[in-house]
Amino acid sequence: MFWKRKEAAVKPTEAKVGPPKSKEKKLSPKDIIASKVEQLSLGETVSYRLPEVYGGGLAVVELNVQYPEKGKKYFLSLEKMIDGKPAGKRSRLWESNKPKDLAGWIVDRSGELYS
Repeated sequence: MFWKRKEAAVKPTEAKVGPPKSKEKKLSPKDIIASKVEQLSLGETVSYRLPEVYGGGLAVVELNVQYPEKGKKYFLSLEKMIDGKPAGKRSRLWESNKPKDLAGWIVDRSGELYS
């Protein structure tokens, strides 16, 4: 009563030929942010604007100049915005050695790149 249909045997020469599939992996927002963080050098920062729900400030990622002697490799700081411009005073939120952790935090809060 329940039987499997036998699929028609397809010869290799009769296989469907279509356009070649793209093997490029499309990067997720988390991967894009993590790659920007990994490319940081000493003295550089990358900032992401947070929505008003999360305080409306900036999430700033920077390298720890004392790494590896002391602390983790990356810092995530928050900076308030006054009249649409950064206030200049940062409060350190947390540190991590993994840029994907920082990127995940920013993506979860819908951060947008701030230039």
